[in-house]
Amino acid sequence: MQWVGGFISFFYPQLAPSTRAAVLPWHVFAGLFVYGLAIISAELGFLEKLTFLQNASAIARFSTEAMFVNVLGLIVIFLGMFVSIAVVIPEHQTTYDGYNPI
Repeated sequence: MQWVGGFISFFYPQLAPSTRAAVLPWHVFAGLFVYGLAIISAELGFLEKLTFLQNASAIARFSTEAMFVNVLGLIVIFLGMFVSIAVVIPEHQTTYDGYNPI
């Protein structure tokens, strides 16, 4: 339903700009929510794989592989934070006056 609503509101040519502007915050919120769920899913996958390997005594608790997975998890968390901050922080926006500099 979210995909259909986004498709209609942003690709339908006769839709009023005010309607597009009203839908945009919800579109951004839903996108960030799904992105957050993907980050959480990746982190849980790392944790599950590491836990299963440690319980099977395939790797030691403080081995190189365990530290690699922990660092990878931190990198994914920081990537998620930086992307979310970049989406939320407003950028410098100028109005278009019809003039294109060369």
